[in-house]
Amino acid sequence: MVDTNQKEFRKRDLLYVVPLWLLSLILPDPHLDHLRKESRFRRRDLFYLGGLLLLPLMWPDTHLHHLMVLAGINAILALGLSLFLGYAGQISLGHAAFFGIGVYTTAILTTRYGFPTFVAFWASALVSAALAYLIGKPILKLKGYFLALATLGFGEIFLVIVRESHSLTGGVIGIFGIPWFSLAGFSFDTYLKQYYLTWGVLIGLLLFSKNLIRSKIGRAFLAVATSEDAASTVGIKVAQIKLGAFVIGAAFAGFAGSLFACVMSTANPETFGLNLSVLIIMMVILGGMGNLYGPIAGAIFLTWLVDILGKYQEYSLPIYGLILILLLISFPDGIGTRLNIRLIYLISYFGRKKRREKAEL
Repeated sequence: MVDTNQKEFRKRDLLYVVPLWLLSLILPDPHLDHLRKESRFRRRDLFYLGGLLLLPLMWPDTHLHHLMVLAGINAILALGLSLFLGYAGQISLGHAAFFGIGVYTTAILTTRYGFPTFVAFWASALVSAALAYLIGKPILKLKGYFLALATLGFGEIFLVIVRESHSLTGGVIGIFGIPWFSLAGFSFDTYLKQYYLTWGVLIGLLLFSKNLIRSKIGRAFLAVATSEDAASTVGIKVAQIKLGAFVIGAAFAGFAGSLFACVMSTANPETFGLNLSVLIIMMVILGGMGNLYGPIAGAIFLTWLVDILGKYQEYSLPIYGLILILLLISFPDGIGTRLNIRLIYLISYFGRKKRREKAEL
């Protein structure tokens, strides 16, 4: 006969083992020396972080702050899609739908049921990830263009549901009066506060992504992107890896949608249509699909470009297309990749110069 105390001890052990097992999946492998060196916080990362912290203080322009908030939200979307498109080698034209799920989850929970925005923030990611899991199980059996069409169909179906559900989502009018994001009584009610909130979330997700791609799961992503058949022959469960990348990207979109709802204080179905999905893909491709900093650079560039061309509505579309074509021709590997190389060169140059000066003394 099993003692009841022993049963309770076993249940308590599960609470310890499961989180530790999940953590071990995204930690870099300690047996790989080059990955252990890459996991250190580099001087280049300090350069990026310092620039982000000082930017709103050097240019105290509210429009700039708001534009960078939108760029940060787009960067979260692009970063999540980059894991699915750039590292797992899959394509999705319905990524904006998960963004919309995050927007409406926060809007409904905060305005209809009075949930705190912090709780709604995490709930948005969980709901987006759960729906991505349910949708991804059948459609991720498809490949290539068929997968793209299936995700496009999901995005359009979600738009129809939102527009027709008047009692829940407000239909084409949407939901208004979404409260500012608040944490422990502190409200992020200015563009400057929202800037640090958005980019703080982005940095946290970036660190998570860096650990993820250097883990066993990340190496499985790259193997699947190279060849699904070859990955399956070495024991990688291709279907689970593709589904995992899809779910993680959807969770990122849920986070971005919750932040967008709190910043704009409204939820409208016209915000997350096919145009947004294409724009996110362009951010990933233009920034560079082979690294994590590229999609962020692409998101910042395209957010600024759309804002600037908004002043020239009659000629914005041809100018926008011409600029994108020239950039893709000039930087086929992405502007983020080229920018990364240039910054590394400059930082290493000043480091070598300082060491030479010390050696001469």
